Amino acid sequence: MSDQYKPSYTQGFAWWDAAGLDIPQGTCTQIHNAFKAWEKRRGFADPNNKDRPEPTVKLKGSALRAKLALQNKKKMLAAEAEKQVKKNAKKKLAAKAKPTTFAPDIVGKRYSSYNNAQRKIKQYIEKNYLIIPKNYEFGVSKIDWGSYEITSKQI
Repeated sequence: MSDQYKPSYTQGFAWWDAAGLDIPQGTCTQIHNAFKAWEKRRGFADPNNKDRPEPTVKLKGSALRAKLALQNKKKMLAAEAEKQVKKNAKKKLAAKAKPTTFAPDIVGKRYSSYNNAQRKIKQYIEKNYLIIPKNYEFGVSKIDWGSYEITSKQI
């Protein structure tokens, strides 16, 4: 007999069509957390152990590309700074010991939104992280509706 009357689909059953376990969402996380707490209570797990870090989400797509690009940029800037130090040592330029005040050019600039100001701060830090002192902080203060100013302070 021919397959003329054969359906285009195959019959399935409920246990075949199930995509996964039939348990409420979040149960696996609760079990995992309860097990970790039990391990700590019984002394099987050291909370400060670096061999078993907390699970992290794997980055994919544009987030992964952005992370790798930032790492490459930091390596490149560090290599350039190292080259400059070697050049200065070759030319026997002594580092000036006089204290100078750090005054970035973005402080005092105003932007139309808080996010724009934060983005500008982030870009400035990524570009000039080698020259920014460790105890220096940037901030954003609201001047008026639709006007945000970049501020800074020395900690």
